[in-house]
Amino acid sequence: MLDWRCFLGRCILNPLEVSIVIPTFARPERLRECLGALSLQRVPKSAYEVVVVDDGSPEALDSLIESFSHTLQIRLIRQSNAGPAAARNRGVRESSGALIAFTDDDCRPSNKWLEQLLVSERTHPGALVGGTTINGLPREIFATTSQLIVDLVYEHFNSHASEAYFLTSNNFLCQRTAFLEIGGFDSVFSRAGGEDRDFCDRWRMSGRRIVWVREALVEHCHSQTLRRFIDLHYRYGRGAYSYLQMRRKRKSGTIRKELGFHRSLVRHLWGKLGAKVGYGRSVGILGLLVLWQVTNAVGFFSQAMDWRASRAPGD
Repeated sequence: MLDWRCFLGRCILNPLEVSIVIPTFARPERLRECLGALSLQRVPKSAYEVVVVDDGSPEALDSLIESFSHTLQIRLIRQSNAGPAAARNRGVRESSGALIAFTDDDCRPSNKWLEQLLVSERTHPGALVGGTTINGLPREIFATTSQLIVDLVYEHFNSHASEAYFLTSNNFLCQRTAFLEIGGFDSVFSRAGGEDRDFCDRWRMSGRRIVWVREALVEHCHSQTLRRFIDLHYRYGRGAYSYLQMRRKRKSGTIRKELGFHRSLVRHLWGKLGAKVGYGRSVGILGLLVLWQVTNAVGFFSQAMDWRASRAPGD
């Protein structure tokens, strides 16, 4: 457990230690649940603020934010719709904390979440530290499958938790100065997704560590339909191509590790399906995993064609 007397002692010059940045768009009830969870953190309220960036929602959020003004240090920032990467960057620019934590409006952090990230950041000074995201809608097969994909990614890329490779942007914390030094999130990815992969790659390229804090839990309540599932993973496929092009440009590695993930799927799936979740449900999940691979590939090659068509001859 964090020694709060010691922790608060180092905050005398900067009483506000952490700013939690939340981008939001048109999900007021999910946002309400997220803020409710943040109001229950075990960290003293004086040590953190919540910065909500309204990314062009159709309805005003003033009354919702005001309802939490007695339980949180909270601020609302409004901007025209520019995507979550730009919204997160805006939140950081207008934040006050020496550390920045990120989560999303459809997430519910556990009451120990912020404390556990802070403990890890103190143990690994200067590292990007992030927790584990779990499915908050276990009865929904699309949400379950999407979370399973994230679990498989973490198992493959973060096999050594203290030398991790990737964290999702709805559950991590870092120093504000380091975030700004590497340029924050690249808004090129805002419409497709993949800004967290790109951010983590640039973080590693800067010589900084990434640490996976398994016990820092966030429930992700991202309800999906078949159409939304397809759209989500199509966009991720487009983002994956853009990410690989960015990596190639800055010479940060090859695609070998990414290809290795797809080749290892069967091995990683072993033990996750079958009797553990029920054979009938397993068949449905396997079908969606095939659909994910196909949809992701279509998005990847669609972005490749658009990318090449946009380049001037001779580039």
